[in-house]
This record gives sequence, C-alpha cells and structure tokens, in this order.
Amino acid sequence: MKQTMPVLVFLLGLASLLASARPAVAELAAVTPLPPVEETDRRAGACYSFYHDPPEGSDRPFIQMALDAGSRWDRFDFNWPNIEPDRNDNWHFEAYDTLVDDLDEAGMKNVVGILLWTPDWAATQGVRGLKMLPFAQRPPGWYAPVARVPLAPLAVSAASSPPRGLYLPWNDPNNHWGDYVYTVVSRYGDRVKHWEMWNEAEWDYFWTGSDADYAQLLKVGYQATKAACPDCKVLFAGLHYWADPTFFERVLDILNDDPEAPNNNYFFDVMSVHLYSRSANTYEVVNDIRSRMRAYVPDHPIWLTETGVPVWGDADAPSYKPKYDYAATQEEAAAYVIQSYANAWASGVERYFFFRVHDADMSEYFGLIRNDHSLRFAYVAYQVATTYLISPTFVTRASTGPHMRVTLWGTPRGKVSVLWNESPATGVYTLPATMDTATLVDRWGVTGTIAATGGVYTFTLPGATANLVSDPDDYFIGGDPLIVVETETPGEPPTSTVHSLPTVTYSPTVTVTWEGHDNQAGVWLYDVQVRDGENGEWVYWQHSTTATSGQFAGQHGHTYYFRSRATDRVGNREAWPTEPQAHITFNLSSTLHLSIGAFFADEDRDGEWGAGESALTEVTLHFRDEAGNDVVTPKVGGSWDFTTTIYAGETYQLWATTGDHMRVLSFTWPRGGEVYTHTYEVLGLWPVVRSYLPLVFQDG
Repeated sequence: MKQTMPVLVFLLGLASLLASARPAVAELAAVTPLPPVEETDRRAGACYSFYHDPPEGSDRPFIQMALDAGSRWDRFDFNWPNIEPDRNDNWHFEAYDTLVDDLDEAGMKNVVGILLWTPDWAATQGVRGLKMLPFAQRPPGWYAPVARVPLAPLAVSAASSPPRGLYLPWNDPNNHWGDYVYTVVSRYGDRVKHWEMWNEAEWDYFWTGSDADYAQLLKVGYQATKAACPDCKVLFAGLHYWADPTFFERVLDILNDDPEAPNNNYFFDVMSVHLYSRSANTYEVVNDIRSRMRAYVPDHPIWLTETGVPVWGDADAPSYKPKYDYAATQEEAAAYVIQSYANAWASGVERYFFFRVHDADMSEYFGLIRNDHSLRFAYVAYQVATTYLISPTFVTRASTGPHMRVTLWGTPRGKVSVLWNESPATGVYTLPATMDTATLVDRWGVTGTIAATGGVYTFTLPGATANLVSDPDDYFIGGDPLIVVETETPGEPPTSTVHSLPTVTYSPTVTVTWEGHDNQAGVWLYDVQVRDGENGEWVYWQHSTTATSGQFAGQHGHTYYFRSRATDRVGNREAWPTEPQAHITFNLSSTLHLSIGAFFADEDRDGEWGAGESALTEVTLHFRDEAGNDVVTPKVGGSWDFTTTIYAGETYQLWATTGDHMRVLSFTWPRGGEVYTHTYEVLGLWPVVRSYLPLVFQDG
C-alpha cells in the first residue's frame, strides 16, 4: 500500500510552525522506517529482540530491526528452572549458547541478563509446577504490564520463592543461588557483562520472600558475579516501583547495615527502574528514586531497563482493544517514546530500554513492531530519538506553563531542544534563538529549515490527547513533540586560555583572567580548574561562569596551576588541556619587629600616661595567629621586644593582660617579602569592666 507522506506546514514569515498536516490514521496502514541508525551513542536498548518468528524457526528477524531502530542492547531472562531443572549438575545451556552466539554475530554486542526464577527443587515455599501467578488489582495511579491469564488463581508459584541455602556463604555448595549465578556468569561473562539480580522483587508475582531475603539474594548474586567475572556489573532487580514504592529503600537500609557493603559497592553497581505510560515519570520518579537512594548508599547509576506504553485501537493487531487506562494510540505512543527519552536524559538515566521490540505473547501491545514485522509509529519515533538525542555534554529541562522543553547541549548536531505541550489546549511556544536558522524535526523524522525572527523561534504545539478513561482530565502523555536543532557550521568546540601570571606574588590574592573564542555561536560559559602543586589534583575553581576574571586566594609557599575550558552557545565544549596554562607561587612571609618600652594602667583610655596612672610590670603577653596559637614564646614583664615571621592576609593579635587591666591589638599586613616594624614607647592597658548579677534567694 502506498503511504501518503506527511508534510510540515511552516509560516515562514513568523518563523512559526503552525501545524503538522498528516493523513488520517486509517490511511497510515503502513509505516516506512527511516534509514537504519548507524551513528548513535549506544545508550538505547530494547527488551526481547532475540525472538524467533512463530512457529519457531532458525532466524531471529527482530534483532536486525532493533539494530536498525538504534537499539544496541538486548535484555532478557536467563531462566534458572530451564537451565538447571534438577540438582544433579544437569545443566542445559544449549539454547542460551545459541542465543548469545546469535546476538553477538548479529551485532547486538550488549546484553543485560536477568537471573530469575527458582526451580522447584530449590524452592523454599509455594506450589511446585506453577508457571504463572494471578495479578492483583492495580492500585490507583500507576501502571505496569499485566501478566497473561493465570494458570492457577490464588496459588503461589514456587518459582517466585527464595532459594534454599541462600544465607550460607555464597560459595557454599548448598547455596544454590550462589552456585547458579557463578556457573552462568562464568560461562557467558566474556560476552554478557551486565547481570540483573531478579526482576520486580517488590511484586509478589515475581518474589514472595521478605525484604531481607532479597537483600541476601542481591548480596550473594553480587559476590558470585564478581568472583566469576570481576569486570561484570550487577543490577538491582528492576523496580516495579508502584507495587511497593518503599521496597528498595528498605532493602538499601538492610545493605547499609552490612559491614561488608562499603567495600563491595553495597552489592550492586546499577539501580534498575521500570516506569510505564506517564512520560513525566522518567524524570520525576527517577529523580525521586535517586534522592531516596542517596539517603542509604552512595550514588549509583540509574538505568531505565523497562519503559513503554501499551497501544489500543490498533486495527492491524490480532485483536482490537478499545481505549483503557494508561494505554495510548499509536500516535500517542510515538510521542511517549520521544518525551520519555528526553526526560530520561534530563534525569541522568544512563541507559534506556524500551519494552518491548515486538508484541510476542503479551496480552497487551507494547511492541515497536507487530509480530508480523509491520512497524508501529513508535518505531520511527525511536529512530528519531536514537538519531538526534545523543551524546550531549549536559542536559537542561524547563517548563513554561504547560509547555516542556528538554535541551541537549553539545550533541554531534549542536543544541537540540525537544518541545511538547502537556495540556489538551493548543499552545504557542517561543524559543530564544541561539543561531539564526535551525532544523525542525517531527516524530516522523521529517525535517525542515526555519529562520528566527526577532531573536526567537515561535511554534504552535499540539495539545495532549492521551488521557485516562477513569479521569479524563489526567493527561499522561503530552502532544506531538517537536525537535529543534541549532548547529554551528562547522560544529567545532571553542578554545580558551588562562592568561599568564607572575612567577611569584607577595599578595594573599591574585587576579586570574581568561578568555575564549568560538567560530560561530560564541562562547557561553567557562570552567576554570586549579591544582595545588605540580602533582596536585585538578579541582573546579570557577564552574559554568560567564565571568572572565576572578580573585584567587592562595597559601604561602604553595604554587598553583590553572587551566580553562569553554562551552559555546550550542553546547560544544572544549576538552581540558593536558598541561597547565598558567601558574603562580605565593610568597606571603614577612619579618615583624615589635617593641614595647613600657606598660601603664590607662584608666581613662586616652592613650596618654597621665597623673595617677601607674606603671604595670607584671603583664602577661601573648602574640597569637588567627587560630589562637602563640607565634612567639609568651612572656610576663613590663616591656616586650621580639622579631618573628608573619604572613600577609592573616590576622594576628597582641594580648596584654593583668588582673585588672588588659589590651588586645589586632594586626594584618598586605604583602609578603617585607620588613614591618611596630614600636610603642608606652602602651596603655585599659581597666577591665566586670558585671555582677544580683543573687536572688528563695525561702525553702
């Protein structure tokens, strides 16, 4: 069937995109993909791309389709009951050997293996032989994929139970989980470098053990994995999250109390998260999980190992589904891909796995691809995301009313802004222009050139349409997104340098200056680093500043080295120079001669030794630095004369005290390398004023 190509309509006089003129959904029975994605950053993955066509054949057609979409990761189960169905070392690796080889040969070089399910012989609870559990009624306000029709309602499968021997040392022969993990990772660790310890353990469909049981399962799995493959990474069981939002905190609290945890990265390398349907969750919930995780353990990377949205109303699917909560049309699902992908960048997610490549045997339609190999709109949107939303130097996110903007700075194409509308009403959005012209990309990958007017681009953003049946005012996916690409020609990073400094300074502060140049967009921000000593560690002194100078305070005898890097207005960032660009040594020491001929009791505090004011001969004398330490040996007497070393920029105090009189003088000196002399023929000490509180007596 011939596809009618969509056409973007621009109002060029206003540099405004007014609409995206497209045929009706019924006319888009076929979807033409973009060219295969060749240049990507290997961030994107998808789940279960390895399937054969049913009935099972020898080929795996969805792997290449996933690669063409820009996916570079697959994620799937290493099913323990299938691999070790009995306890007699009767391992069955044949299917997995073939699978891992096929993925590798096809070019899918990155795999997350989910180590999952307990075989009947190792189970501690549950009914043996059950393969599926019932799905409890959903709590309000959340969504996750639904299991297929249960085989035995109200029964609990042994497959979800903790294995026997779990609390034995990981390498004890009777710790069956430790043995299983070590054996599998040893076999595949040369090609499978990431291992997820179970799946959605807060949901009793997958795990019926306690929080402590899962903490122990994770610990044993981590120890066994690292023993088998030290460079392999361990993932926390992908969080279902909504079934029990505090589960992961309780597990982390247990791990935090384990004395072995700090030396073992708290028994996991990556926090794995599953979030569906609401595109904002890949920003808001991820950030919430990260902040709560940091309350118990040091920061860990977060991977979104499952995300997606089920499709309703797909006339080309085997069975038509009417609209239901948290499901989307094909167009809305395509918008979800780009919005969730951009939000995940903004929240710092390191890897993004779409669930899933095709529908397979799911009871809902999640696939980028139908089982008959035909493409859904989300497939092309995934190609757009993996083509344009790659390799930023940094990411920002900002909302203006209902309009959202996620900007990826410094991508291979420059500054890439993703715009969408979270309200159902069409809205106008104004984007300040960095460049005079930009490339506009829609979710189909159709591009056009737009020009800025008055320093801005103006767009009409379509309203959101994906709302709940149960709450029509709740829109969980925004309207069709637009991608704005502002590119330098050529797209080169800026250059910068720290200006040379004197070899030595005698001042406690020095003015450091720097400058930068860029070929087109102009320099936007500077970072300046300093290191203390030739072998010191580089640390930030100025970070993301627009300033080109600053006052640096140094310590005596230290030599400081400086270097800078610049970021231009599309986010291209200069690499740090390998060598310092400037250095300076601080010489702040000076010599102080202080002489006091005599002390007297200056009763009227006028500084003059007048009639009736007596000499003081038993004065306790201290000369102290700002930390309160004596710089010279204290003395008791009627005069004082000493020579010592002092340092510019520091505050010193002379303390002169008797029982009834005292005087404190403060000194600072502006420069090092000098000789300072302070001579007092006489110095008056002022009377000490004491305050007494009245005593109040109370009758007993």
